[in-house]
Amino acid sequence: MRVTRLFLVRHGATAATEEDRFSGSIEAQLSEVGRWQAGRLGERLAPQRLDAVYSSPLARARDTAGIIAAHCGLEPVIHDGLREIGHGHWEGLKR
Repeated sequence: MRVTRLFLVRHGATAATEEDRFSGSIEAQLSEVGRWQAGRLGERLAPQRLDAVYSSPLARARDTAGIIAAHCGLEPVIHDGLREIGHGHWEGLKR
């Protein structure tokens, strides 16, 4: 019997993360820390022999998925259904 394992991963840190800002459906680029986080996770997941990596179309998620997927010899699959929810008037504001 084959077992399916699903790893749910949040995108790496962004400038908005560091500023404690809401960034649900707006673009927020990965920071250097976020790129480092994604790289370390990619290294850790590489031995798991992943079959696929899926991502939201937003840049921070795409970039995180791309870094992880590269460590696993994969290309991320972008799926609009994984898009983050919007925070309405809170977008871009500090908590």
